[in-house]
Amino acid sequence: MTDKVTTANDSAKVTGVNSSEGIATDTSSALENGSDADVMAPKSDSPQALSAAQVAEYLRTHPEFFESQTELLADLKLPHESGKAISLLERQVVILRERGQEARQKLGSLLANARDNDQLFDVTRDLVLSLLRARDATEVAEITQDKLTALGSVDACEIIVVARPGLKISEGVRTENAEKLAGEFADVFRLRRTHCGAIPRSSIENLFGATSNRVGSTALCPIMHESEIIALLALGNESEDYFNTSLDTLFLDFIGHVVGAILHRSN
Repeated sequence: MTDKVTTANDSAKVTGVNSSEGIATDTSSALENGSDADVMAPKSDSPQALSAAQVAEYLRTHPEFFESQTELLADLKLPHESGKAISLLERQVVILRERGQEARQKLGSLLANARDNDQLFDVTRDLVLSLLRARDATEVAEITQDKLTALGSVDACEIIVVARPGLKISEGVRTENAEKLAGEFADVFRLRRTHCGAIPRSSIENLFGATSNRVGSTALCPIMHESEIIALLALGNESEDYFNTSLDTLFLDFIGHVVGAILHRSN
């Protein structure tokens, strides 16, 4: 019986196929056909973290990667060995990165100012068109308050008309003696331009009454006809720093002259 037993090698010789080639062929066929050989390399549904070598290999085979991802270059740090001293190249990179950050901040500030200017333009246009339709001084005062209160930066708004002989205005619109206003807000009446900044708490309460608790800073705009102040426009913001001495008053000065011209014509 031992004469009938053949080894694997003997079988291979009988069939004329090399054993090692047969194994390789079977394995290759299994891989191509997606058969049970896949068990040798089990797959996982969960994402695998990339290794540093994989990232490096990807960048090596895709040298154009940073052409479409230029914003990443500003955040990359490439230390340059130069002992304790900072190399010229490294210093230049730091300076460029700082300038880039400053440029982004300035751009953000410009965009914010542009949005504010758009809102001011819309409010100004709406205010002027509404004032042109006003029939008397009462409507002029009421329209001015309503439209300016629509500004997000205005938490309180009051208009005080200077009392004078022949003034025709409803009791709902506040009037005040010119001497009293000039004594309490001397800078506005002396300089005849908008004043922004802090004023005494008692003055805030006199101006805004029940809404004075929402006011931390004020803008006082003289409403003028020619060189005469005929009313005072007071705007309040809850922040103590919003209306400050560095704030541009071009918009408020313009509003003061427009309201003044229409208020004088309506009375």
